[in-house]
Amino acid sequence: MKTLDLTKYGRQNVSFYLALERHILNAPEWRNDELFFIWDINPAIVCGKHQLIESEVNMDYVRKIGVPIYRRHSGGGTIFADEGCFMFTFIKRTGKRDDVFRECLSSVVDAFHEIGLDTELSGRNDLMFRGKKFSGNAYYRNENGSILHGTLLYKTDIEQLVRTITPDNEKLISKGIESVRQRVINVGDYMDLGRDQLMRHLENSIAPARVTLPTDEFTEVCRIEPEYLSDEWMWGNNPPYTFKNKQRFAWGVCEVRIDVKGDIIKSIEFNGDFFTHQDLTPLYRALIGTKFESDALHEILSQIRIEDYILGAIADDILSIIK
Repeated sequence: MKTLDLTKYGRQNVSFYLALERHILNAPEWRNDELFFIWDINPAIVCGKHQLIESEVNMDYVRKIGVPIYRRHSGGGTIFADEGCFMFTFIKRTGKRDDVFRECLSSVVDAFHEIGLDTELSGRNDLMFRGKKFSGNAYYRNENGSILHGTLLYKTDIEQLVRTITPDNEKLISKGIESVRQRVINVGDYMDLGRDQLMRHLENSIAPARVTLPTDEFTEVCRIEPEYLSDEWMWGNNPPYTFKNKQRFAWGVCEVRIDVKGDIIKSIEFNGDFFTHQDLTPLYRALIGTKFESDALHEILSQIRIEDYILGAIADDILSIIK
């Protein structure tokens, strides 16, 4: 694995790094490379691919403070990122999902051990210090390999974090700030390294060999970037619906919205903070045209390996939320 050195391009918006991930994952000239790189980002809110933004973000407050919202191509929950944190990406070409999480995040843990911070990997996708979370991570895969990316709390403004993703109610916000402070931690408060020094340390520890992004490929990434700013990408997953239901499962929160006409499913969309193995479009296509009643849905779902689409889910979970 090598570090993709992006320092000469300076601080960028989240949309640039999303476009960069897509370019590196799919471009033939990078097809044999496994890379690590750090996002030096401007403040942003980043929602998971399957989330309804208006349900996750305090829109009035976010408009007031002028922080842009982005949608990434991986699942998981909404994050707030400011100058007090940074993000990172691993691009892998082989390996099962759990192996990718373990290998990549263990290398981050080891890098912190080198500077005397006793961090650890918790569950599949969180990094912990002193029993509190300082990094959450998400995953995306296609036929060319996989992307694992995450955020790292260095000295993030916790109050701002809570206000951006909590309904505009001062009592809820106050309780939320207290709750979040009990669960997350800024690692920058426990080290002598500055933010940029920590970024360079992680690069040198995880992948000391370095490569750069050629200028022509930087131009190509900039060409791709507007796709992650388009209304279609940001808001296009909100179809009309006549039925809505929401449940919490061990694998995540899932909300379904279905448009039913004449007892037939015309459109369907699953939203939430769950992780996916692949794009959900084939699953939607299998359900569209089905009669909106339990027996017909059970027959269709019994023929589909739901776990191939949504990590940890089974057919009975989907059936329970649909009917």
